[in-house]
Amino acid sequence: MKRYDLQLALRGLLRHRAQTLLIIVTMAIGIASCMTAYTILSALTADPIAHGSRHLYLVSMSSQPLPKPGDHDAAPSMPTLLKLRDAQALVDARKAVRQAYLATAFINASSDHGKTHSGGQLAWLTSSQAPALFGIPIHYGRVWSHAEAVARMPLVVIDEHLSRKLFGVADGVGHSLRIQGHLFRVVGITADWIVRRQFFDLGQLNLKGKLSIGMLLPLQSAMAAGIGPFAPGPCDSSQAAPVYGPPAADCRWLETWVRLDTPRHVQSYRRYLLDYATAQHAAGRFPRAPKVALHGMDDWVAQNNGVPSSVHINLWLSLAFLVLCMVNVMGLLLARFLRGSYEVAVRRTLGATRASVFAQHLIEAGGVSLLGGALAVPLTLFGLWLVRLQKVGYSSAAHLNLSMFITLFVLAVGVGLIVGVLPAWRASTLSPALQIKTN
Repeated sequence: MKRYDLQLALRGLLRHRAQTLLIIVTMAIGIASCMTAYTILSALTADPIAHGSRHLYLVSMSSQPLPKPGDHDAAPSMPTLLKLRDAQALVDARKAVRQAYLATAFINASSDHGKTHSGGQLAWLTSSQAPALFGIPIHYGRVWSHAEAVARMPLVVIDEHLSRKLFGVADGVGHSLRIQGHLFRVVGITADWIVRRQFFDLGQLNLKGKLSIGMLLPLQSAMAAGIGPFAPGPCDSSQAAPVYGPPAADCRWLETWVRLDTPRHVQSYRRYLLDYATAQHAAGRFPRAPKVALHGMDDWVAQNNGVPSSVHINLWLSLAFLVLCMVNVMGLLLARFLRGSYEVAVRRTLGATRASVFAQHLIEAGGVSLLGGALAVPLTLFGLWLVRLQKVGYSSAAHLNLSMFITLFVLAVGVGLIVGVLPAWRASTLSPALQIKTN
């Protein structure tokens, strides 16, 4: 009987082709508009890194100087950028599960013979625990050791894409590349690691979309070669901090990230930070009263790089439009099923059950929803392409991935079945005797 119901449903789809096409297009447009808005929102609210972001915290301490006479200093916020001395002290203390400081640089590198150039590469000036802290996979080689960093050895870790570009091979361990006239030996090759959303240097840089960290440099080695961050940060007394050069000792330019797995770890590390700030205040380095904070990565990104209100508004408007389309689809299905009430009456008279009639019409509604979902895929891709053409900050996030593709089909089938329940139920409850008499 189920096979027979399927055959009847397919005949119904082919018999009323114009109406079937209208239902499919209406459903596809509604689903595509909703999925376009939802895809953008999902990309903007995704975890910055693939795993472990909920355990990562950014350190903040009240290390800034007191205001000068006549300056206004109402409710100053605690800076998340630390001086080199403080960042090194926190990392060397190893009070967290893992810890690392970092600063962002844009670096032009070339092969040792200078024939192949990398172009501008997003790089981190950081410590040796950064790959383990942020889950950056090392495919070949290793990370530099603490002793090598202290000795300021010119070492570097690059990703596979940069290795192929400069050396022509994925495993470029042992090769050397040139940065600002200095040779750095490659000791490790990472996978092409992608940052879904910017979480670092949010107060200094505004980088949109997915980011690829192509190079990791030991901070001490980079400073010895005259390499500094893109944004040097504020300084206590210097008139102007250098750009792309190592900042002065009184500049705050390093973020310190730590991994804390449990609430007890968070509480313990916060006490350690407060003790450190208190000691520095007593020594006269921190003129303000000791205050510390730990910012969770997800909360920090939401505060500083949140989703624009227009994205939420677009999603609600697309949901409303989807509801309107589905109401129209329900009306078209109901009119279509009631038009075939005479055939239903004949089937019921010949012994078909209500469940069989209901299944036939629900299969027909499900077939329409599958076709609508199939048509919604290119329409969604077209909508995301139009978004990428717009000059908005989130345009680079308009890409359909596998999970969104699966969500699209589940939404199409689910909505089609839900919309088809009422028309199918109404068709199955018609009185066969009255229909035969009327017709």
